[in-house]
Amino acid sequence: MSSDLKGVIVPVITPVDGEDRVDEPSFRKAIRFVIDAGVQGIFCGGSAGEGPLLTAREWTRMVEIAFAECRGKVDLLGGAIDTSTARVIDKIKSLVAIGYRNIVVAPAFYLTTKSPEEHLRLFGAARDACGDRELIAYNIPSCTNSEIAVETFRDMASRGWIHYCKESSGNMEYFNRLVRMGKDVGLKAFMGDENGIAEGLLNGACGIVPVCANYEPATFIKAYQAGLRRDTVELAKQQARIGYVRERLCLGGISWVAGVKYAASSLGIGSGKPVSPLQPAGAEQRKLIDAIATGARSA
Repeated sequence: MSSDLKGVIVPVITPVDGEDRVDEPSFRKAIRFVIDAGVQGIFCGGSAGEGPLLTAREWTRMVEIAFAECRGKVDLLGGAIDTSTARVIDKIKSLVAIGYRNIVVAPAFYLTTKSPEEHLRLFGAARDACGDRELIAYNIPSCTNSEIAVETFRDMASRGWIHYCKESSGNMEYFNRLVRMGKDVGLKAFMGDENGIAEGLLNGACGIVPVCANYEPATFIKAYQAGLRRDTVELAKQQARIGYVRERLCLGGISWVAGVKYAASSLGIGSGKPVSPLQPAGAEQRKLIDAIATGARSA
């Protein structure tokens, strides 16, 4: 697919069975659902895909299935996200061997990498392992407990290590500064926080990576298209809808992953079970999510 990444990239969920093994038919269905809706790309193995929670064998199955399902249809990004440089490199090598062209790396977590020097050490090694593949740096401090400094992003882009980043901090001041400082070194930023989609698109995001697109991709496609047209009225309308859906899927219970997976199951995709030890959506969260469909039918 295109080397010019842009548009709506869905961080696809990974349906699993009762033993936390990838449910292949449901996973393929999840991917086909958003591709058929018209999104530009798929990101597998990130936080929404629970990539770091899967066993090595199931992670490999996940990325192989996604590659087979997406090949020739949309851009595909594979997450090489783990707790050390060596573990990240092993995942990159697997993705490269499968044929992935776009590889996403976040700061190592658990014994968290926080300093610019540690970030550069990790991403430099990742760059070497990627070869001619596109390395995409991923800032998601809510999961890694580590924020990549804007200056570090700029440094990596200046060295030619990265051309894209995914920014999911939820800090609009940070995001806008990243876009401004990245322009002259060729760095493009994807907005990964759903609350900031409208502002991010108007301020220069090259695309969006919204988890709730697993459930309602059309809304995010409309938002992206409105952003391209700079149609602020339509964009505000879609942002309001995004906020409504996000509040019920992601904020209605203990686990946002469980909410998104339950919502997908209400469409006939998977069982709604997150990877252990994450807890499935509770009764109140399910009730909130079910009300979305009820409201749509009433409208």
